[in-house]
Amino acid sequence: MAFIDLPTAADRLGISLTYFRDLIDRTDRKETVLDPDPTADFWSSSTAVIPERDLRTYEHMLARRRFVRFLEKYADVLVEGCELTVRPGWKSLLERVADRLRWMPPAWNARFRKAREKSGYMSLGFEYDSEREDARNEIARLREEIRLSSLSLCEECGRNGRFRYSDRSLTLCDRHARLAEPLRAGDGLMSDPLSDGAAISELPSD
Repeated sequence: MAFIDLPTAADRLGISLTYFRDLIDRTDRKETVLDPDPTADFWSSSTAVIPERDLRTYEHMLARRRFVRFLEKYADVLVEGCELTVRPGWKSLLERVADRLRWMPPAWNARFRKAREKSGYMSLGFEYDSEREDARNEIARLREEIRLSSLSLCEECGRNGRFRYSDRSLTLCDRHARLAEPLRAGDGLMSDPLSDGAAISELPSD
């Protein structure tokens, strides 16, 4: 079996070494990393290697994280250069948004512009005819619906999750809860970071 060191593998995949290590950790594949130095630290080792055949697996993972198939399938309701900076566990929510856009009246000219993670929930951006009150209302409802739904789905894998209160607040399942550590006092008492009564009209739209 042929092996390849992590810097070379990252270069072949077109990503940084830091991102590659993070990807290995997030996908629970650290056990596939071999290191002749038993005392080496995964995050800084210069001797770690992986089986070269695993590159294909990581290529598929990266395509999933970049939402390649989603961008192709829903190109008709996406603006050019649609920005998706969320994790793969929220793919079903992106599909729900795109499907809803397909059913909106053509006169609204509604298109999906971007989705990003913000304080543990999904924040959406759209292009549409903002002069139309019916379009504004429906887009606002969709934003809030997806925001609330995202607070119960693990960003990383799509399993049932909850809001984790920390310096990098995220919505995660128990398996991936470590990604938000260290947690702040009060974690588990708050299910919605906007539970202080913010109105839908006050939610960020971009």
